Amino acid sequence: MTEAHEKGTPVIRPLFYDFPSDPVAWEIEDEYMFGPDILVAPVMYANMRKRMVYFPFGATWIEKGNGNIYQGGSKKEIDAPLDYIPIFEKRG
Repeated sequence: MTEAHEKGTPVIRPLFYDFPSDPVAWEIEDEYMFGPDILVAPVMYANMRKRMVYFPFGATWIEKGNGNIYQGGSKKEIDAPLDYIPIFEKRG
């Protein structure tokens, strides 16, 4: 929030904002960054219980709900039951 206040940096932003050199990040429209370290992959459709998540290149990602680790530059189908929003923390 300090960065948003002082520099005008958006708190919620598309993946390409933080990963401009990752060409796939420019194509992703249904995930977003919450600040520079949190990747959110919301469920967008009714009856959807899994979703494909792209992990931007240049970081390791840790799933907040269970601690699973994913390498940047990869895609993985993630379980998304009704009571769970896939959220990942950037490392590195």
